[in-house]
Amino acid sequence: MPTYPVPTPIYHFTHIDNIVRLLGTGMLLCKNEMTAQNSQYRSSAFESVQAHREGFKVPVSKGGTIHDYVPFYFNSLSPMLFTINCGNVENIIMKDLVFFKTSAQTVAASGSYFAFTDGHGIMELSDYYDELTDLDQVPWSVINARYWNDFQDGRRLRQSEFLVYKSFDWNLIEVVGVYNQDMKDRVEQLLSNLQQQPVVEVKRNWYF
Repeated sequence: MPTYPVPTPIYHFTHIDNIVRLLGTGMLLCKNEMTAQNSQYRSSAFESVQAHREGFKVPVSKGGTIHDYVPFYFNSLSPMLFTINCGNVENIIMKDLVFFKTSAQTVAASGSYFAFTDGHGIMELSDYYDELTDLDQVPWSVINARYWNDFQDGRRLRQSEFLVYKSFDWNLIEVVGVYNQDMKDRVEQLLSNLQQQPVVEVKRNWYF
């Protein structure tokens, strides 16, 4: 029996302001693709970290850098989300973030190239993998805990990533998670013209 959950949930978050652009492309795009298309995007990340990711090489899958991949976490309650909740990212409020949930198996079945890590992607202690059978290398005890501070090197380990090469098709999203009913109503209105609409649910437990 595998030591990891099957299906293996993965989560990507974005600001509500980005939903219309995402619907226009029909997919989530990696940072480099968005730059190439001059796509307007409201970032929820630290620019200093993004600069490191831009040049950090991915040693497996299709290679390239981290910015050639759409990033997901294995738990919605990431250190980055905690930082946003603490007010440390200017002009970004946690309740305005929208989560897209899918699974590692769904990504693999779609034929997309992918990679994943056993810690923060830009840290030298973290290793990279591109076979689902290596998901047991992900530190699941840290991933599944409510918080990471009780674990040695917990912050790095909790930021293990699942990376999808170039783009992630909108139709692969299984659930859209939002902070409250108001956000649910807003997102459902934005999605109302889609032929295939993912389920939108209030997922308060996905947030701090």
